[in-house]
Formats: sequence, C-alpha cells, structure tokens
Amino acid sequence: MHGWLNFDKPIGISSAQAVTQVKKIFGIKKAGHLGTLDPLASGVLPIALGEATKTIPYLSCGSKAYDFTIKWGEQKTTDDLDGDTIKISNIKPEYNQINRAIKNFVGEIIQTPSQFSAIKINGIRAYRLARSGQKVNIKPRLVRIYELKLISVDTINNSAGFSMTCGSGVYVRSIARDLGIALNCFGYVKKLRRTMVGNFRETESVTIEQFIKKDKIIPIVPVLETMVKVKISPKEAEKIRKGQEIVLNNLHNLKNYDILCTIVGNVPIAICSFAYGCVKPIRVFNI
Repeated sequence: MHGWLNFDKPIGISSAQAVTQVKKIFGIKKAGHLGTLDPLASGVLPIALGEATKTIPYLSCGSKAYDFTIKWGEQKTTDDLDGDTIKISNIKPEYNQINRAIKNFVGEIIQTPSQFSAIKINGIRAYRLARSGQKVNIKPRLVRIYELKLISVDTINNSAGFSMTCGSGVYVRSIARDLGIALNCFGYVKKLRRTMVGNFRETESVTIEQFIKKDKIIPIVPVLETMVKVKISPKEAEKIRKGQEIVLNNLHNLKNYDILCTIVGNVPIAICSFAYGCVKPIRVFNI
C-alpha cells in the first residue's frame, strides 16, 4: 500500500503514536508524517504510507492553519495545559483590547519557540531537555503569520478563540505566551486544532474509524501537485529504476537542477533531477 492519508489526529496521542496506529491497521512496515502535532493538539496530520515516504522531503508544508483557544490569567512553563503555573494575573482583556493587540502579530515577526517545543538542540528535541531539567537556549527566529483573527471572547472563563494562517516554524503556544504578555494578563493554549498543512485540509481529513476503508488513501502523484511531472516510456522507466540517467532534450520549461517526477501513466517512477538534457533518478519508487 502506497499513498497518503489525510489523518485527523485525536487529542491524547503523539504524531509518532498516530503513525504506529496506522501502520498496525494497514499491516505495513513503512510510514511517516508531514509536520508534527503535540498530544494536546488535534487535527490534520498527513501520513505517508509505503513508498510515499520518499516524497516527504519534497512536499511543501509552508502554509498551515490553526484554530485555538487561549486561557488568560496564567503563564505556564510549557505555554499549554500540561505545564506548571509560574505567573498569575487578575486582568481580563476585552474584545477591543485583544483585537488591537493581535495586529502586532501579523506579518513577519520575531518569535522565540517554547522551551518545550520539538526543535532540535544538538540533535535532541528541546522538550526532552526541558523535561529532564536542563536549561534550553532557543534563539529567536523570524516567522510569518499571514492572518490572525479573533473569533470569540468568553468573559466567564476568561478565554478567547482564534484562527490563524501562517508559514512554517510558527508555534501557537508562543503566540499565546507573547499575546498574554502584550495584554499584561498572561496566557496559554487551552485548545489547539490544526486545520491545514499545505494542500491537506480539515474538510478532507479522516478519523481512525473512517480511514479503515482503503479508498481513503490518496495516490502519490496527485499529492505532488506543485512538482513537474514528466511522462516517460516503459523502456525509459526501466533505466530509471536501475539508477541510470535518461536523455530528454525536449524539456524546454525546465532549468538545470530542477526536481521532477517521472511517471508512466499514473504510476510514479522516481523523483529525479534535471541537468543539461539528462534526467537522473534521486529516489526510485518500488511500485
């Protein structure tokens, strides 16, 4: 079985655990995910099955979207429900105050990821170091937020709901922390759901119960939407499968060192590079 699953990850399991569940259900040995979701988050988690794992490095997940709730009045060590409270405030921000504050969080902003993020520090995840009691030094980074909307304000529970579209590398927990500081009331993420990763969207995602049906698997070629597809002959495909280059001089729209996918019909043959009329295989699909 080879293809992609647009999985709706439930709260309570990690992305790695979700992949393990999928592998057991389908009886496959090879699977991987695109982007990571914390156990406290739900939503879109694209999972590659079988030979589709070879396409993970070539897929763009630059645009992501989230719906989330921020609880005001506390700052936590993890910037989410799991952490210990380290600061408290009695301030309850109003709708207009929040709406004004979020304008400073749109566009290119400097953000410092949470100490408990999945960023690797010398090859080790930051959250592993933080949970072992080590001080984690994470440098601020430039990230892009395309849109941040205030959806609702719950004055009884002192919380607010938001939707956000952003680029890669944005941490929602850091948004909650920094927005709480800007409003002088502190805040942490109470609820988080991812609704989009690249071309994978919530409206097309499936739960564990739904994806048992094999027709929920997305073929490899359609997922490589932005990659150039080049049709080759079965004879040329045999050469590619053996790791050999083929000469294609009619690819005028390609530039040297462009990446493409060679196909025969709807069957992907290999991810290849193009240079001076030659197509060289990088990752060959065993399909």
